[in-house]
Amino acid sequence: FIAKNKGPKDFVRFGLLPMIDNESCRPCNVITRPSHDIWKLEKDGEVYKEWFQKAFPRLPIQTNDKSKALFPDEEWDRFAKAEYTSFPPAQRCTGLAAVSPQGQAGVVLVGDACHAFSPDIGQGVNAGLADVVALGRALQGVNVLTGKEDEKKGNTPAVGTALKTYEHVRSPEIKALIRLARFGSPYQYNQPLYRDKIGKMLWLSNLVLRLMLNKLTFGIIPKQCLLEAQNQKQTFRKIMRKADTTTAGLVGVLLAGLWYTVLRKFVNFPLVV
Repeated sequence: FIAKNKGPKDFVRFGLLPMIDNESCRPCNVITRPSHDIWKLEKDGEVYKEWFQKAFPRLPIQTNDKSKALFPDEEWDRFAKAEYTSFPPAQRCTGLAAVSPQGQAGVVLVGDACHAFSPDIGQGVNAGLADVVALGRALQGVNVLTGKEDEKKGNTPAVGTALKTYEHVRSPEIKALIRLARFGSPYQYNQPLYRDKIGKMLWLSNLVLRLMLNKLTFGIIPKQCLLEAQNQKQTFRKIMRKADTTTAGLVGVLLAGLWYTVLRKFVNFPLVV
């Protein structure tokens, strides 16, 4: 549901999560910037109910018949008194393993202990499962990426060696995934601040440009990194490396064009020498 408010600090959306049973209680969320007017209201359920009724006049929020109200009064009171939570920036631990001097024991980080994501691209659970799979393969002495046996290694490695192998393989992959989470889809919540609108316009322009270049070059230039991530055969390192190469190429072309334009304008540099 979209509110009738259109200001940068009073626009809001109601997000209803899907449920299997339509008769069951359905969670509802509100995602805004911390500077939004809603977080400045008095911590009173009636105040919030009145504000939302004005924002969503077509919804049965304030009704004489309590049984037909969209939310019961106790939910408004709970919502008003609750502290809002925030999405943390995508972040990671630079070290994933600590090994004893003899290499016979160690401590390793997996899942949320070594990386944290906002739900923008839905990779939190996937990354945790990938950590577990990689750790299991490292302990078994097989190839961490493919799961195939490595004839050169032979016997099962010591714990310390396995943990260091896990860290060596997963750390750069997690680093690339963190970058993907930051640039993949940062404006999907349609926040109304002007900087968010400008940022979304630039992000969408970048996505369309790379998609067009990908089509015109028959796949030589990769798609935007979020679209490339749908290819399960590629590692995140490879995806971000291709994205960086494309960015460097586009910046180079832009700078060359600007330099040529300056020469043509001020030095009367000919088009063909």
